[in-house]
Amino acid sequence: MFDAFTEFFSAFTALAVAYYAIRAHRVLEDSRMLALNLGFAILGAGMLLHGGIKVKIALAVLSGVKTPPARMLPEVRIGYVIAFATQFAAYILILIAMLAGERRFEESLLIPPLAIPLIEYDARTEGLLALLTALIAIRAGLSYSESDSKWTALVAVGFALMALSHALLVFGGPRLLVTAGISRLLGFACLLWMLVGVSRVGE
Repeated sequence: MFDAFTEFFSAFTALAVAYYAIRAHRVLEDSRMLALNLGFAILGAGMLLHGGIKVKIALAVLSGVKTPPARMLPEVRIGYVIAFATQFAAYILILIAMLAGERRFEESLLIPPLAIPLIEYDARTEGLLALLTALIAIRAGLSYSESDSKWTALVAVGFALMALSHALLVFGGPRLLVTAGISRLLGFACLLWMLVGVSRVGE
């Protein structure tokens, strides 16, 4: 139940990241900020839908309405498929933007088709998301070692926390939903802190 409200709040945080990313782009004129903007707008929309469905079910349970387990409800499964698809698209988009300077953009788009079942909090789906966010965190960490910028460090820490949230679901499953949700929210907060700071520096 707490996880439902955490995800709903995380969705609004993701949309705030998208908003400040476009403001940061105006200051830095960095195409990676556009990728963050589009990526987190997509991610936030998917999480808002999935979280909204879960909040609706949680409120129904609190009001005494008999409800089957959330994972058995078709709308929750549909919501998760959409949430997974938006997260996958967002992470790929951001990873491509971060690697664009090292590889041809067209080559970065050659992504193998998914051959995993889209089951809510399945170890394989969460493992894929953990891998993508870990790659982004590693790339940001390498950039930090070259620039020694606190803003880049916040990006690395933010995506590392997001990777941790997915990894927790890989190894702990639904019983670690709350911990994973908090880790994800902290990751979003790091990115939001970075973007707000960059935007203010340029004012």
